[in-house]
Amino acid sequence: MLLYYTAESITKTNNMNVWNREHVWAQSLTNNWFGESGAGADAHHLRPCDPILNSSRGNKKFGESSGYFYPLNVEGSSADYRGDVARIIFYMMVRYAEEVQNKGLSFTSIAESKEILLKWNKEDPVSQTEIIRNNYIYTKQGNRNPFIDNSNYANMIWG
Repeated sequence: MLLYYTAESITKTNNMNVWNREHVWAQSLTNNWFGESGAGADAHHLRPCDPILNSSRGNKKFGESSGYFYPLNVEGSSADYRGDVARIIFYMMVRYAEEVQNKGLSFTSIAESKEILLKWNKEDPVSQTEIIRNNYIYTKQGNRNPFIDNSNYANMIWG
């Protein structure tokens, strides 16, 4: 299993001291949107993460300015998760558009700006790991992240 933000490979275990479930869109930034189903349990949105890193990220929004969480600059990692983060957020905005609207959420609810996410999507192209994961989730959950299948969709919609 690969931990999100660090790409550290670990043996899959149920021990939550070794890894925990990262909601890429931090639950505390959702106006009580997530539950035990839907967005809160969507495999496209959840990632295994180092518990200390997940805790240090806390509820910081994604961005490049001071006070934001910048997923390229994780201590001890050269992994680039900027595009991955952007494509997950784009997916959430489209897949759960009604909930996003009903809760009064927007790109700035989770990120410094929509423009930063579009930039990250361009600068960090879809990886083979994302493609494999997208294909696997499709077999289990029955839907795909279209922004992994075609990252240009983001620019077509919001660019």
